[in-house]
Order: sequence, then structure tokens, then C-alpha cells
Amino acid sequence: MFLILIFGLVLFTGCESGNPAPGTNISEDEVADLIEEIDGNGKIKGSCSALAESTCIDYIGSLWTEEQMKLNCSGDGMTFSKNTCKYSELGGCNMGPGTITEIVTWHYKEGNAGFNEESVIYAAGACNALPIAKWIKPEDLLPNN
Repeated sequence: MFLILIFGLVLFTGCESGNPAPGTNISEDEVADLIEEIDGNGKIKGSCSALAESTCIDYIGSLWTEEQMKLNCSGDGMTFSKNTCKYSELGGCNMGPGTITEIVTWHYKEGNAGFNEESVIYAAGACNALPIAKWIKPEDLLPNN
């Protein structure tokens, strides 16, 4: 849900002169240009662990400042870190790959939700059903993959 809000924030902030008039059609390519990653380093800037809920989020896109990551990670049972999440052999959902809002939500066997090989099939299916997301394994983050 928060990813949708972030994309909305990125796309609709700064509606000043020079922006298209309301009702003007904007092409998908123009939107892609607005959210395309420009720093290109692909390094993880921080993470938010919610291991009680069997997930952890790695923040990758250039939009993520330490303040924004901490705000997103301010709920009960959530822990912010400048390090990466521990990688999960089950995999995770890479949302917004190649964009300024890119994140990966890793799923784990540990915690209250306790994903397993069977339940993660549904998580992967839900992830892959999103047009701007794909299910990945840790090795998919290595160069040349």
C-alpha cells in the first residue's frame, strides 16, 4: 500500500506551471522517465525489519533518505538499520526495479507469519501479478543475473 502512495507522491507533487493541464494524456514513457532510477548504484541504503511478521524491506531506490526509511519503519515491532536485510532462501518481492522507489520485501520462515515453501508460492504469485514487481531470490541481485 505504501508503495502506491510513494508512486503517487512522486508523480503528483509539484503541480506547478509547466506541467500538463488536467485531463491531458501523459504517455507511459513520460511517466517512466519521471520515476526511472538516475543514480544507478543499486546499493541498499537501509532496511526495515519486521521479523515478527516474517518480513524485512531493503530500500534501494535513490528516493529513500534515512529520514524516509525511518518514518516507514516506525511501527511496533519494526527495526530500522543502515544494513541490508538478511537474505532469505524463500525469496522476496522486488517492487519498482530500476525506479527511484525500488525496494525488496524479503519473506522468512521465522516469525509469526512463518512463510514456508508452500505459502511463499502465493506470495510470489501476488508479487508477480503486479505490473511493476517481480519475485526474486538473493542470487538475482548479483551482477550479471
